[in-house]
Amino acid sequence: MGCCSSFTAAAAATAADPSRHVNFTTGMVLGVDDYGQEFVYHSARDKWIVRDFLGYGTLSGLAVDVDNEGAMGPRVRVSAGAGAAPSGQLICVGRDQCGSINAWLARDEIVEKLTAITGGTSTSATLNLFLTLCYVDCPVAEVPIPGEPCRSDENLMAPSRIADDYCIEFRFDPPPMREAQALDALTALWATLDIAGGNPDTDNAFQTALRKSEIQLRLALGITEPAAPAPTPADLAPVKLHPNATVPFAAAVKRLWITRLRPLVAAQRCSAQSPQADDCLLLARLTVPIVQVGSHWEVAAPPAGQETAVTIDERERPLLLAVSLMQTVVGPAMAVDERHQSVAFFTADGNITSSVTLAVVRSDTPVTVKIFGATGPTAGKLLTIKAAGDGAVTVGTPSGTKINGEDNYELGVRVSVSLVSDGAGMWHVTAKA
Repeated sequence: MGCCSSFTAAAAATAADPSRHVNFTTGMVLGVDDYGQEFVYHSARDKWIVRDFLGYGTLSGLAVDVDNEGAMGPRVRVSAGAGAAPSGQLICVGRDQCGSINAWLARDEIVEKLTAITGGTSTSATLNLFLTLCYVDCPVAEVPIPGEPCRSDENLMAPSRIADDYCIEFRFDPPPMREAQALDALTALWATLDIAGGNPDTDNAFQTALRKSEIQLRLALGITEPAAPAPTPADLAPVKLHPNATVPFAAAVKRLWITRLRPLVAAQRCSAQSPQADDCLLLARLTVPIVQVGSHWEVAAPPAGQETAVTIDERERPLLLAVSLMQTVVGPAMAVDERHQSVAFFTADGNITSSVTLAVVRSDTPVTVKIFGATGPTAGKLLTIKAAGDGAVTVGTPSGTKINGEDNYELGVRVSVSLVSDGAGMWHVTAKA
């Protein structure tokens, strides 16, 4: 079989190639490049195994808590633990870590960001912060190195080791989690299957259900094919399946996911030679009400009876169950979706109901979808809206509800937005892509 793309094999490479290892032979003179190449080969395979066989997420520990430190304000604590980054790199947090939110709010670059968020006029706001864990490495253990005479001081020493390290930080935007979000969409669409004895048990009905499932999955995942015809309303209706077809249908969807869909949302492909630029995990989303005190910002005082005004939401956090646990009786029972994902498709103007967590709008003409109210019972509710067609999408609101302070939100064309309700009449935009 020929290759679909051109490929030129070079006799010598300027950078280490993770697909090659050193062919050690008697009499071979080894240099720094050879040792570097051997390390890159084995390191790349280790990470490849983790991300393709296991995925990414929290492995153990890394519990998130918020303490009240009195005059110092709320302090976020992350317990010791381990995680697997999207690249497959393992991250070890060897001991508990703490961070003061008020100290972070006092940083110059954060003050500048808050001024932009509030417009320089408001003295209060509610922040959605994303607590992230990122892999970094650090050159350490400097040693003298030989070289030419009359060298500058910085050329006299060089690090002799590269240490695995990490960074835990607050962010205004979540780290990339496309594959984890794709699994949520897959789970949600599976939950919408209409399995009833009245559906025909025929090959034609089976193939129709499989085709509709692929169309809906691609839309939900934001995977579009330019040459594909626009889906009809019938394509976006709930998939009907005869009970006898459940097992072969599950096998077909598994095959579809592995061979066609997962490669398009994978955090990093096996052919990618460069590491992830943003190799981070989401630990929690923090809702932080803040107030301006003089020239600086602080976390608002907690409501009566509460230790802190900061709330923690870990529902978006990717988690990995150990294989040993999955082999027990309770393992499969723990592999549940806490958010009870529900997908709704729109081809024309319509209303998003409160049971929906993912709304996909597929239209080549302008469409307006109306969001449900951000009232008390919806506090903390997560909602994602995707514009999957060439028509601009406008998100409207009912009376008493706004999105980032506005009655309407212009989503645009082929854009996705994530929202969270504060339960007090406001939807807050947490991410847009």
